Amino acid sequence: MAKLYLLGGEDVRKRTSRHIMERAVRDAGPNPTVLIMPWTGESDDHEGEYRALITEYFMDIGAETVQFAESWEPYGAIGKKARSSDLVYLPGGNPALLVDRMLVSRGDEILAGFEGVIIGNSAGALALCKKYAAVAGQRDAAETRFFRGFGELDFAVSVHYMSDDPELGGNSPDSELLALSEKSAAKIYAVSDNSALIYDRGKLEFMGYVFQFHRGSRTRCL
Repeated sequence: MAKLYLLGGEDVRKRTSRHIMERAVRDAGPNPTVLIMPWTGESDDHEGEYRALITEYFMDIGAETVQFAESWEPYGAIGKKARSSDLVYLPGGNPALLVDRMLVSRGDEILAGFEGVIIGNSAGALALCKKYAAVAGQRDAAETRFFRGFGELDFAVSVHYMSDDPELGGNSPDSELLALSEKSAAKIYAVSDNSALIYDRGKLEFMGYVFQFHRGSRTRCL
């Protein structure tokens, strides 16, 4: 199974999680090939600018090659790109859109067999779980509840925790996540911006500010 880096959110333009990204690239091996699956956007207006930005970012922190998988490509073509890559990156954006595109393209099957490093930033982190938690107010979410991801992780993740921007962090995230954790036996890990939960074959590690919500209580993860 891949080693997973679940980022709570990063401003890619400012490279605010560079210390985490650099570690992930090192974990992928020397001079890694990076595959980016930019399937979280609803508009192509700034797609070219983003691709140039993220390519330069990965090249600056040690990648040898950066390639992109397209959601419209055949299953075999996407699989071939994944097999030639050491690291896969799933960007921020719309998690529901990412999940749908992964399921339709069978990209979830491809990543299930991937053995390198996978980075999920914000929406990408959410989608890597079996289910994820959205807080009321996040991107106009009407209520706090679980949504379906495409991954195999048996815990839930919430992103942009403690963000100063209500559109990112949601309304009253502590009370909302505490209440949600009381209704479910699932553990919820709330990951702040520029922080990460790292999953490696059942072991968890935390960088920055990550909190566990479970059965109505909150605990800092160290």
